Amino acid sequence: MITLNYPFAKCKKKKNLGLIAAICSRGGVIIYPTETFYAIGGDALNAKLGEKLSRIKNRPADKPFPTLVGDFITLQKLVANWPKGARKIADKYWPGALTMVLPGHKNLPAAISGPDNSIAVRWSSHPLLNELAETLHTPLISTSANLSEQPPTRKARNLATEILEQTDLLIIADNDNPNPLPSTIIDARINPPAILRAGEIVIS
Repeated sequence: MITLNYPFAKCKKKKNLGLIAAICSRGGVIIYPTETFYAIGGDALNAKLGEKLSRIKNRPADKPFPTLVGDFITLQKLVANWPKGARKIADKYWPGALTMVLPGHKNLPAAISGPDNSIAVRWSSHPLLNELAETLHTPLISTSANLSEQPPTRKARNLATEILEQTDLLIIADNDNPNPLPSTIIDARINPPAILRAGEIVIS
């Protein structure tokens, strides 16, 4: 496993971003920081990656993973259309710790798409994800970097050995917030949206 510390030194930034992109492009698994907890994932459009992550996390294979983007161009690869009121919510709270369930394009990998073509997507406010967006140009699977039913972590030292042993790349940037909350999840396909999980963002 390769380990990188974030933020990257200016002289190594381009090289490190290129390395991350190369690992993702070949279906590799990465652990990376978000504004809430460490996430594990990779190229969300890689059909085989979801199966690999389900095995790593001991997670049901038929449970779709949430996704993460860092720019609008990447978002368009996932979102088929904007239900009434959904775009206004996105404009208000993104980038940030808000995951929105939206209509997804047909034929997205089963690992990220529900039976009704729904997708769960978040535009992260973490600076790493914004930098990656400029290099990757693909959405990431973004699920907490822990075994199923175990708590997420904001500290790299608390990542499970079983997870690390099956990871290609770890990007370290611990969250210093002593009491971080998970992202808020809403079903934005209906108006007003339904709160599926309370979290960091309070919808008003």
